[in-house]
Amino acid sequence: MNQAELRRPKMYYGVWITLAAFVFFFLTAGAGFYSFSVFIKPFEETFGWSRASISLAMSIFMMTQGVCGTLIGYLTARYGPKRVMTISAVATGAVFISVYFTQTLWYFYLAYALLAVATTGIGMIPVSSLLARWFIRKRGTAIGFAMVGIAMGGFVMSPLVGVLNAHLSWRWSYVLMGLLAWALAVPMTLFVIKAGPAELGLRPDGDEPEEVNGGPMPEDGAGSGAEEEGWPFHAAIRSRAFWWVAATYLLAPMAQGVVLQHQVPVVSEAGIPATAAAMALGLTAGMGGLGKLSFGRLSENFPFRYVAGFCFGLQALAILLLLTVKSVAAVWVYVVLYGFGMGGIVVLMPLAVGHYFGVVAFGTIMGVVAFGQAIGSSSGAYISGLMYDTFGSYTYALILSGSIYLTAIAAIFMAGRPKPYVQP
Repeated sequence: MNQAELRRPKMYYGVWITLAAFVFFFLTAGAGFYSFSVFIKPFEETFGWSRASISLAMSIFMMTQGVCGTLIGYLTARYGPKRVMTISAVATGAVFISVYFTQTLWYFYLAYALLAVATTGIGMIPVSSLLARWFIRKRGTAIGFAMVGIAMGGFVMSPLVGVLNAHLSWRWSYVLMGLLAWALAVPMTLFVIKAGPAELGLRPDGDEPEEVNGGPMPEDGAGSGAEEEGWPFHAAIRSRAFWWVAATYLLAPMAQGVVLQHQVPVVSEAGIPATAAAMALGLTAGMGGLGKLSFGRLSENFPFRYVAGFCFGLQALAILLLLTVKSVAAVWVYVVLYGFGMGGIVVLMPLAVGHYFGVVAFGTIMGVVAFGQAIGSSSGAYISGLMYDTFGSYTYALILSGSIYLTAIAAIFMAGRPKPYVQP
């Protein structure tokens, strides 16, 4: 055994980065996103607010996340991920607790705007940027596994919040979510997060220098191939692929926002009790975990646009089932199909950025695409609530959602195949 083999760690440190990412996604999605649907009726009963007014809080949350994405990317690049993510983790817990004191609608909106700023610092953009640096060949698997945290967050937090609301109150549910953020996220940011493999003298995927492309890796830890060098931002935004990818990730999250943020009342309309509807939301999130793992692996083995089209198509099919068959059995089939397909949207977004544009400007490009995703998600959630208040049913909202998914399929195929960047 030579000296290099003796020095080489038994487990690649990127595995710990992936586990930390899992925890961040568990919190930001489970507590910040999925649980919101469980709070709609309690807020309606406590304050008499309309569902459109309540849903606007989530729209504000998602829009604020989109606006803050580029800023968080800049701060992370300037001050390092550990500092930014630690401050964000502490702030996340504090803002969750502050929702306890809600008495007015404007305070509720302000709390969710601040929660969006805090969770962005431990959310999609900094975490996916980290994983893109730590992994190249295994990027789809790593991001897919990390984003299972999103599904597990929904699977655990939605039923848990439902139980807490029933036995304590929605106010104490927010306090407990804040304490959970402090207990899980803060230690991860302090003791686990490293900016990239070069910080520990390692290489992406745990490779030795000679294992990547038959030659040494550059010192910054990025890959040496054209895909990993990638497109600079100014060139990417002038490409056709960029705008079609951006359109895809505006449309698909919009379709998802129409359904997901209202799933508990949507499923209740099919005749399922509120507690079972909350369980259905948890199962949807659990199936999303399987979808995240599956679509991450599929993206490594099949053309990206076909994998994305399959993802969006499954969700459109599930909505059609929910529209045409009003039975308890159909609802559970919908949950399985929709949850599995839904899991692919979030995991395929950062993979699309890396797939088409590499890692040179990953954070900046991801920030712009995430801004479009925020517009789509926030507008979808609000439109769904507005359509319910207008028509007294979610039928038209579901038809709209299915149509948007089909449009997203067309958009990703228009992006074509990825092309290497060629300097002028």
